[in-house]
Amino acid sequence: MPRFVRLFAFVAVLAIVPGTRPLAADEPAKQKFCPIMTTDEIDPDNAKTVEYKGVKILLCCDTCVAKWKREPSAYLDSKLIPGLAGKELPKREIEQIYCPVLKERKVSSKDAFTMYKGVKVYFFNDVAKQRFEKDPERYADPKLLPQLPKK
Repeated sequence: MPRFVRLFAFVAVLAIVPGTRPLAADEPAKQKFCPIMTTDEIDPDNAKTVEYKGVKILLCCDTCVAKWKREPSAYLDSKLIPGLAGKELPKREIEQIYCPVLKERKVSSKDAFTMYKGVKVYFFNDVAKQRFEKDPERYADPKLLPQLPKK
């Protein structure tokens, strides 16, 4: 019997045997990335966890746990945390979402900031702030900094 026929027969048996079930198409997707350091993959066995409205949220490290505790609303993103899909989420306190230096890391209104062109620019950490202050034009991308004055 060809391999694909055996596989089809096995799947068909699973569909009718009581106590077994194939994965449902409507099962929520699993969280794969940290909602703060957005490109850091999460290892569910070693992740730090917090909870928001009954949803278990995985974070990559203690730094992210501390950031989360200071301002959870800054990191609520159903694209990164599929368990939040369909839930009403609070508005972020600031318009800026990402650090202009560490571009895949989210920021909050509790993070380090500097004044630039009359507005606050927030940073993931003090090192990113120092880099920005040395060469602001290099990092002042209006796509990442929507609070900048329009030209």
